[in-house]
Amino acid sequence: MAVTIKDVAREAGVSFSTVSKVVNHSHEISDATAIRVREVIERLGYTPNVRAVSFKRHSTRNIAFLMKLEKGVAFTYSHIFEILSGAHGALARKGYSITLVDMSGEEKPGDTVKAVMAAGGHDGLIVHAKDINDDAAAMLARGIFPHVVIGKPDFESQVCWLDTNNVLGGVIAVRHLADGGARHIAYIGVDRKHSLHSLSNDRLAGVRSALRDLGVIMRENDIRYTDSSSEESYVGALELLTQKDRPDGIICACNPIAIGALRAAREIGLTMPVDLQLISFDDYPFSRIMDPSPTVVDIDTYDLGGQVASQLLKNIRKPALHVQSYITLPELIIRGTTRKAD
Repeated sequence: MAVTIKDVAREAGVSFSTVSKVVNHSHEISDATAIRVREVIERLGYTPNVRAVSFKRHSTRNIAFLMKLEKGVAFTYSHIFEILSGAHGALARKGYSITLVDMSGEEKPGDTVKAVMAAGGHDGLIVHAKDINDDAAAMLARGIFPHVVIGKPDFESQVCWLDTNNVLGGVIAVRHLADGGARHIAYIGVDRKHSLHSLSNDRLAGVRSALRDLGVIMRENDIRYTDSSSEESYVGALELLTQKDRPDGIICACNPIAIGALRAAREIGLTMPVDLQLISFDDYPFSRIMDPSPTVVDIDTYDLGGQVASQLLKNIRKPALHVQSYITLPELIIRGTTRKAD
């Protein structure tokens, strides 16, 4: 015979309503009582009727995570899976599940956001800033649907968003290279056609700002824009390193760019960090298998996903809550391609 909520209440010595509140993760119940009830639930093997719980709460306890599930995304947009994993962990601890919603077939950015909002079936949504437009953002900003956007949109908007401080990441990279003796610093980023263009530009803005603080104005000839592939980045790095006034420090916007830059330096016989210092961003997925392994300014994208999910749950409880904030500070990981401070 199936275990009922009455059985759990009797065994735990509490009322039916208390068990119901624990199942629904109510904040009205003390931690001690909630722990006791959950222990009884686990011991008796009680399984709540998910449909009944959702109906009572007018909730599905499901979050839509929107992303493009197209071929090659694991390489071109690898950090989204770390964000997804972090979000899943934070949501699962609160009794929520995630549904992946594919955005790859939409005619214009934002169509899938609109469709999810109109269809119902989810308590809230998570989406990356690069995948919405101003129309979809305006719908979200009206407060009719709990949401958190990953990353600051590159247009004016009142959506709730959380982002890492990529400008600060650029500043950290320059300061480290300068502390190690670099005096002529170049940057290899991604062009406007790439989904990481905005992120790359934020990092470049930090690079420019830090150089100005050092009394240096960055020359346009010391910047290369690529499609982020290692092949095109190799060409860009080769141009920088074979010019008459070659840089003694290079900042790469992402790991694939660093692969191309390392190849170019190796081909013309430069030794790191003696002849050239190189620094990249993110400790995933390639930095640990490169030779030499590059110094990186790392962003904990798993933590970012967890914080995005936690903020979304706050928005669900308090729909009027509006947050636009930088979180998850960058961390410098020093390896073999840079020198420590002189």
